[in-house]
Amino acid sequence: MNNPNALLYKWLILNSFAWLLVYAAWLQGWIHLTIASDASYLSVVMGVVFVVFWFVSSYNIYALNREVVRFAGGDAHGVAADYFDKLRRKSANMAGGAFDQSMLASTLRARLIMPVQAVNYVANILVLLGLIGTVVGFVIAVAGLGDSLSGGTNIERVQGVLGQIVNGMGTALFTTVVGSILGGLWLQIHYIMLARTVNGLVIELVEQAEIEIIPGLMRRAGAVDVAKAAE
Repeated sequence: MNNPNALLYKWLILNSFAWLLVYAAWLQGWIHLTIASDASYLSVVMGVVFVVFWFVSSYNIYALNREVVRFAGGDAHGVAADYFDKLRRKSANMAGGAFDQSMLASTLRARLIMPVQAVNYVANILVLLGLIGTVVGFVIAVAGLGDSLSGGTNIERVQGVLGQIVNGMGTALFTTVVGSILGGLWLQIHYIMLARTVNGLVIELVEQAEIEIIPGLMRRAGAVDVAKAAE
């Protein structure tokens, strides 16, 4: 990996820009407008869920970046050191014979990707909640339209019904926007960065094991066999 801290830098650039946009939206009153126009309060729910999993995904990014740095620096602790230790133990159990590391590599990737998958699930759930909010908003609007058709021409009633229709359309539009931005864009980008880094780290570990660790173990086992035969 060219820069061990590349994941952390990407996270910093993305979130600095994104939170700056959020601050600008707050200054313009758009966030207040979104909350006030959402009769279902799904936007608030999505916002709370997003903040919780933003912290979760950010911690995962920090933890994964730490493992990349440990591997690049040859640290004796961490995921990479643990993986290479398991290869040595497997070689010892097989008396130094040739062995395949694919199962260990698959297990390593599964262990690293499991916490990351939660971010992907929540991102999809936020998009789904946005779509549900769209349906709820149209239901509110259609209900108001039905009242207007059956309620006569009373001015106050018509004004109330029009307000209900506007509220329904606001719910439909704003929940869709919030779900798409928070889940479909922001958290999904976090997930993509995490998944790419996991795959890249596993590839680097497997390559180093194939090039350096496993041949060294086999040479060492061959030397031991030669020494025993000489005795």
